[in-house]
Amino acid sequence: MHNLARDYSRWLHAGMMPAGGVMATQFTDDTLSEVLAYSSRRDSAIWTGTYLASEALRFMTTQAPDAARQIRDTLETLHLWWRIPGDPGYLARYAAPADSPAPIQAILSDSEEEVHRDVLYEGERWHWRGNISRDQYQGVMLGYSFAYEATQSPALRELIRKDVVDFIEQLMRSEEQPVAVRVGNSTLSTQVRIPYAVFSKVEAPDGEPALTLTLDPFEAAGKGVLFFSPNAAELVRQLPGLGGFANIYQPTESIQLGAMFNVALQVTEGVSEYAERRQAIAQHYEAHADEWLDIATGWRNSNQCADAYFGLNIGFMPLYSWIRLEQDPARKLRLQREVLRDAMWEEVKDHKNVFFAFIYASQAAAEDEVQSVADFHADQLARFPTAPNLALPRDLTGKYPESEQCEGLSAVAVNVDERVPASFTWERQPWKLVDGGTPNQVYGGVDYLMAYWMGRYYGFIADDAPGTCLLWRRDQ
Repeated sequence: MHNLARDYSRWLHAGMMPAGGVMATQFTDDTLSEVLAYSSRRDSAIWTGTYLASEALRFMTTQAPDAARQIRDTLETLHLWWRIPGDPGYLARYAAPADSPAPIQAILSDSEEEVHRDVLYEGERWHWRGNISRDQYQGVMLGYSFAYEATQSPALRELIRKDVVDFIEQLMRSEEQPVAVRVGNSTLSTQVRIPYAVFSKVEAPDGEPALTLTLDPFEAAGKGVLFFSPNAAELVRQLPGLGGFANIYQPTESIQLGAMFNVALQVTEGVSEYAERRQAIAQHYEAHADEWLDIATGWRNSNQCADAYFGLNIGFMPLYSWIRLEQDPARKLRLQREVLRDAMWEEVKDHKNVFFAFIYASQAAAEDEVQSVADFHADQLARFPTAPNLALPRDLTGKYPESEQCEGLSAVAVNVDERVPASFTWERQPWKLVDGGTPNQVYGGVDYLMAYWMGRYYGFIADDAPGTCLLWRRDQ
């Protein structure tokens, strides 16, 4: 398993991190020597941040010098993605120099509305992809938290600190500004206060953020604005005629806020230059943390036949950080029992999801028996395909019982070695029986690296290659 981690690192760096960002790669032929195109281009931030977390865990487990270098390089890449868009706390999905090779240029096509080209940053021109979503922040914040713990470099710690604090202070502002709001067939321009939001001037139509609201069932979409509101009704009630709108609690957003504020407290602890700013963050957190926790206990899996399984990941990932970093013992215990164990783990315990299992096993309340959970899922991880992880066709018809409720899906979770490959297996539903595959497409293995180094860090997996040099070589 340790040797497989080395193999995945080699493949990842050889062809699946264009301009420093993690993607999947389709090659021109089965020699896998020439890049045809990159995919997963809208999800590079979340998986690059997750890769950073895996390297931080590797460094804390092994003290490998090359892991320290990867932490540095990946932090510098993500720092650029925070800064190039130009608005506080607004993260790019991906960015690359304007003079990049053709396959990278194709990632950032000028035909796509969310792509911004030839943006000047510190004297150089860049292309970047916007229209950021909440899930992208979760991988980046997870990576920043672990990287801050792993590195002792004052410069890298300050880089992390600046990005995180700027983001959290933006969320705290709750700015009031003109917004174009569309509800049904009506559009009005009005002043509203948008709590817990980041803004992008370049992505706002005519310079004014735009919101489209559907009230029953409630849905919200924005242009030039992304919000992390734990109660969406706080926004809706500001609109004419909707002052009595019922609460719309959002457990996943509450978990995200709890995690992100804790990361900000982590990276400012004991730093005198940030003492006043840290105090403001801490006061805000203490004023709202229990409210967010109460909302988080209402987390439910709303998936129907696994139509949006990725939503589970964007709850588990920040919950991992919130529990790890929470300093209040009573609050931490509620998170462990009521949110992690009783709500979320209970829902996925038979999914053979190694990432979720290792989060649960490492963060569970002391009274929970987790060794059998860790052992079973370590065995599943040992089944992970060898590198490179090709998008080969799958047809498991007849091998697994078919679900009576969900056509074309298995009634039980498919073993890890037989699953349809993906950029991050643990965010994809585990019941798919048939997939046509994609010729010569390779996935980078961040899913394996993150789970493996979690397993090593927490003692769920032993080193099966002690004393062996596992540094990948660039000439291989």
